[in-house]
Amino acid sequence: MQRLLAFLSRSDHLRRFSSGLIWSTVGTVAVRLTPLIMTVLISRGFGIEVVGQFAVAYGTLVSAGMLAATGVSLMAIRNIAAEAEQSPAFAGRIAGLAIILAAGCGLILAAVFFFLADVIASRVLHQPEIAPYLAIIAPIILLNAMSQVLISMLTGLQEFRSIARLNIIYGAILIVAVPGGLYVGGLAGCFAAMAGATATLCLIAYPAVRAALARRGIAITFAGALSEWPLITNFAVPALLASIVFEPVAWICTAIIVSTPDGLREVGVYYIAMQLEMLLLFVPQIVVQVIVPMLSKGFGARDRSQVLSVLGMSIGTNFVIALGFVGAMLLFGHWVLTIFRLDAAHWPVFAIAVANAAIMSVALPLGPIPASSGYTWTGLTITAGWATTFIAGTWLMRDRGAEGAMLARMIAWSAQSVIYVFFTRYAVRKVCDRAVAAAE
Repeated sequence: MQRLLAFLSRSDHLRRFSSGLIWSTVGTVAVRLTPLIMTVLISRGFGIEVVGQFAVAYGTLVSAGMLAATGVSLMAIRNIAAEAEQSPAFAGRIAGLAIILAAGCGLILAAVFFFLADVIASRVLHQPEIAPYLAIIAPIILLNAMSQVLISMLTGLQEFRSIARLNIIYGAILIVAVPGGLYVGGLAGCFAAMAGATATLCLIAYPAVRAALARRGIAITFAGALSEWPLITNFAVPALLASIVFEPVAWICTAIIVSTPDGLREVGVYYIAMQLEMLLLFVPQIVVQVIVPMLSKGFGARDRSQVLSVLGMSIGTNFVIALGFVGAMLLFGHWVLTIFRLDAAHWPVFAIAVANAAIMSVALPLGPIPASSGYTWTGLTITAGWATTFIAGTWLMRDRGAEGAMLARMIAWSAQSVIYVFFTRYAVRKVCDRAVAAAE
């Protein structure tokens, strides 16, 4: 309680956190709602079959874009947040390095999807008819990677208001342009419109990034940027590997469930439960987006009080949110079954999903600790342990279908949360407490 009161007295940290949370919520809502609104418009105007084709190609686009930018984005957020005030020249080289890496990774993946569109569509996605669309979306992969890295720089600078404005503009352009492109040229026109919208985002985001950096005396520097190559192995590569480890896990667990008796129905129940979990984690995940640059800055300055304050604020916020949605589900959870036309036998699956969301919401603020404190490879190891536990648990409880998968997921997240608690104590002592002792 004393630590919490001490934290609340730190008005500067509270102000930054509150402002970042509000603006990040506004911007995230705009981005999250855009695909939903687009899907509604497409389905009502052009039919569900077109929506299916759009979803497959769009999902491929999003995944490839994240793969191209994940490691670079984390490197940019962490190092720009930590060094913007202390070493402007270094921060400028990091910005240049991030843009170079995003362009390189984006070009490679764009080339893969352009030249191997037929192979990927027929042999990987089992949808040969979407091969032309995969070739069309190839350039958008590059644009997506560039836009994500530019947004990550603004995140590192805690420019949440600018990010919200960019997301709102981008969402508005997509909502108007994509259905229009679909009407004029089918799915080809749809993705052409999306390419134009993403290019527009890059064009308006780059000046915003330059202006935000300039206000802190930082200039984007490409000359000498590659001299900071150790950051690639320390941050970008392990973050990319963590993404590669994390992303396929859900698919593998789904494949395990579908191989059981009545597997398709169990996969359907599992998918609905996962959507409920994602809905409940909407705000807690935004909290994490806000605190990443704040934690990076605290660890970069070896400021123990700032790190603990940010953690106390974020964990406390997510704990209150967790209590709220657990209470709401206890009161209104039966409506979930009614909406999806499921019987009472499936209630344990949703109860486990809600319990796991509560555990995750409280533990999520500890997730950025390895990268923020400079132990990115440790973070990769923890993620690999989570993936192994989740997959093994699903396999061992596969006869229980969706309930077994959700239970395995909760066990994996609970174990990971305990590990993160101990690692956080270690990281604070290692990075902050020893720095204080050395100064004394």
